[in-house]
Amino acid sequence: CSPRVTGGYKEDFNPGREKQTFKQLAKLCADPTLVGIQALEKLISVPYGELSCTVELLIFAHDCFTLTCHLEGITRVLQAARHLTSQHLAANDEHALMVRLLTGIGRYNDMNYIFDILHRKHHFEVLMRKKLDSTGGLMTALLDYIKRCHPGDSEKHNMVALCFSMHREIGENHQAAALTQLKLIESQPWEESLADIAALKTTLMKVLTLLIDAAESYRKESCVRQALQCSRLTKLITLQLHFLKNSDKRKLINLSSDHLMDCIIALPRFYQACIVAEAYDVVLDWAEVLCQKVLIKGDFVYLEEMKQQQLLKASVFEDISRKFRSLPSNALYAQNLKKLLSCCDDIAVYYKLAYENKFSDVIDLLLKKPQTSCCLNDMLGS
Repeated sequence: CSPRVTGGYKEDFNPGREKQTFKQLAKLCADPTLVGIQALEKLISVPYGELSCTVELLIFAHDCFTLTCHLEGITRVLQAARHLTSQHLAANDEHALMVRLLTGIGRYNDMNYIFDILHRKHHFEVLMRKKLDSTGGLMTALLDYIKRCHPGDSEKHNMVALCFSMHREIGENHQAAALTQLKLIESQPWEESLADIAALKTTLMKVLTLLIDAAESYRKESCVRQALQCSRLTKLITLQLHFLKNSDKRKLINLSSDHLMDCIIALPRFYQACIVAEAYDVVLDWAEVLCQKVLIKGDFVYLEEMKQQQLLKASVFEDISRKFRSLPSNALYAQNLKKLLSCCDDIAVYYKLAYENKFSDVIDLLLKKPQTSCCLNDMLGS
């Protein structure tokens, strides 16, 4: 079990190479189980203190028993490994040998006690100094162990995930932490949170940082949907902080579906409405929004912003017109609708809606304007 001497030079012990060599030799035997049993019997003849040799014999014996699925032999190896760890390896702080024993046998669920020892002795990072396991079993076992036994240790979770370039897991951890902070804010009335604005802003900044990191990690793993979710929520948190900074105490986070539409309609700018809608993953009834913002309140700056995003489709104007006809008669609403309809690029729809709402002045203008008269005359003639 010591380094070999070849041509006067010591050859470094390579666990992966030796494992394959041992396996090939074992396969040459008629019954690898017997080789495994002999390896276990040799344990008593190993000189005291030669712990590395004992570890390699246990790993070799386990490989032999695994080849033949000899459960009794595997159980004996696991019992011997536990005894060796508790009585010798842990007592002598042989952390590297514990890791070698763990990864060499590879039965991580049965050998969780090594994780416990390394964690207790603050040597957990020994497991991550090298890519010890090419199959991914150690990586999965480490994350499972942290989630089960140390669920609050996000630092260690991220350390493991980062070591194995598990960017999606890092993203999930950051995202979960951000959502937990938002839940804590939700757990008390908004008015109570506003009573300590400084603390609220600090918490939201923490959420913002976590979401930015989560989105970045997701992008590294090409998790587009999750990265987009985090990016949209990042914009929502940024907007909430913007309002708080300007002494506007309106609530944007943790909204229920019952209050979402009212919140969106109350927002002064079109882009803000888009941020909230995207964060909550809702498809807005833009006709209703424009009816409230433009038709009733006359906010044509809002309409212009929406127009720049090319979202004013003919169907939206038709829906607004229907909503107008259900409102109480109001000269201001009628004037606002005329102005709003002038933004409709579909001349046929523009004319039809002006006709339905008895806007004779608009109809006359459309029939007289050179840009629209030819098209409308052809349409009406057919």
